[in-house]
Amino acid sequence: MKKSILVMVMSLVLLPVLAAACTTQVSGDQNILTEEQARQKAEQFVRDCPTFVFDGIEDSLHLSETLYPDIEHAWTFVFEFESRQAGYGDRTGQMLLQVITPHEATVTIEQDDIKTAILDGQWDMKTQQLID
Repeated sequence: MKKSILVMVMSLVLLPVLAAACTTQVSGDQNILTEEQARQKAEQFVRDCPTFVFDGIEDSLHLSETLYPDIEHAWTFVFEFESRQAGYGDRTGQMLLQVITPHEATVTIEQDDIKTAILDGQWDMKTQQLID
């Protein structure tokens, strides 16, 4: 009888501790994206970038390649799209060359963070500056 009471008391003490440990583990993983979620996040980043917003051709945006860096929960997505004019960023008020311009956007996501986003190997989409 004493053993039963001891087991019951121990269970009442240990169960909440174990439940809290399990909850902590699950909540710690909430910033981990699946590959599909990461792809969607990368695509939305490209859609929201000033170069695409300014004159990107909506129907031309497509995923051309997915790379897998040697880092857990990381992907590099390569998107291609065309814009109606040459150049990068928001070019409002600038003299522009009216020519369909192909672009390649490479976006690397680690966990839930966009680490790098490079357009055509020369434009940093995060800082909106040419790469030196």
